[in-house]
Amino acid sequence: MSETKKKQGRAILIEGPTGRGKTTSMRNLSPASTLLLNIERKALPWKGGAAFPNVKPVTVKMVADLLDKYKDNPKVEVLAIDSFSAFSDMLVAEARILKTGWDVWDYYNRQLYAFFQQLKAFTDNGKHVVVIGHDETIQDEAGSGVKRLKTKGKEWEGVTEKEFDIVLWANAETKSEEETQYEFITQTNGKFPAKSPMGMLPIRMENDLAKVIELVNAYDS
Repeated sequence: MSETKKKQGRAILIEGPTGRGKTTSMRNLSPASTLLLNIERKALPWKGGAAFPNVKPVTVKMVADLLDKYKDNPKVEVLAIDSFSAFSDMLVAEARILKTGWDVWDYYNRQLYAFFQQLKAFTDNGKHVVVIGHDETIQDEAGSGVKRLKTKGKEWEGVTEKEFDIVLWANAETKSEEETQYEFITQTNGKFPAKSPMGMLPIRMENDLAKVIELVNAYDS
């Protein structure tokens, strides 16, 4: 008897400075099959964004409960979280209420590990996970400044990207006073983090997350 191969979802990180079209890249996702955790609790920046269904958790427990509730829901094909930075800030604030001293960061590290394990439950169920995050500059071993996902505490500094299969760098280039080109860069040049499986995505592409997922599905099929 042949065994049916279970679909594997992908964990995708969209990273870059403010104003580079990270949130706007979600504009063409299907509202019927997307769960958006709008942790930043902001208006969605595209025409019709007000009608896009999203939930706005205000505590770490609410985030965890939502992830647990929807991980097996067949209607959810894409989980989007906007943003990791807001979740990290929320987690630190909670840790400082509950703990003191070094226990603050022990609590933070354990809770963040649990968060990533919950995301893996989605990808294990064949769903795609998209996390939006802001960048920061850190010093590498050679003393050079490199871009990485902004996080809290030393334990996760510069290594959070390893939790993702795909890292997209959000880039914007001004063509004229009237035109700015927004794009994703899918492979690193050593200055910023970006990665994707060989041959899956073009090195530069439009910042359209629906198109990214279409290419990911075609590659994995």
